[in-house]
Amino acid sequence: MKILKKQPVAIFVALIIMALALVYGVNRSVSEQVTAVKDQFYNGVFDEQAGFRRAGIHGQLTQRTTAAMRMLAIGDFSHPDVAELQTAGAELQSARNEMIALLTEGATPSALFLADQNLTVATQRYFALLHPLVAAAQGEDLEALEAAEDTMQNAARVISESGYNEAVGVFNRTVMGGFPMTVLRVIVLVQMPELFA
Repeated sequence: MKILKKQPVAIFVALIIMALALVYGVNRSVSEQVTAVKDQFYNGVFDEQAGFRRAGIHGQLTQRTTAAMRMLAIGDFSHPDVAELQTAGAELQSARNEMIALLTEGATPSALFLADQNLTVATQRYFALLHPLVAAAQGEDLEALEAAEDTMQNAARVISESGYNEAVGVFNRTVMGGFPMTVLRVIVLVQMPELFA
């Protein structure tokens, strides 16, 4: 302990303690802010001008998987013998299963974005094949199919207007992109929130 009584050693130890305290404090503070931004993916972004919370992207993706399931049910029930429709249905089922798995495991927004793109392509192909068949039959299935397509489109619109990417962009630019965070970000091991893109 005699070594700690020497002034240069005591100053060095004090500097290390202060540096560690700074890193810990910044990590804790920024981690809380990052968590609050990430939570907006699930809970939605509060729109201060309008005075309400927008719908979260996570819930809209769930609605899109449900709408895809409705389309598949209509196709399986009304036209189980059309080979091209069954192939497109298998692709849609695969895209839907991928989305459900990612939603369940809490995947990153970027991974969910890619899965949503796959779901959109598969849904559009399936709808384009199924709609003429159902329309020709002129049954109740047409209304249900168009309602499922409306749900898909409305959820996509709500996602595009959610404000999540804007909130993440502002946070990353103002908090994570400014000095001294550009330097401390590497040291404090805080990951920037991801865009849904």
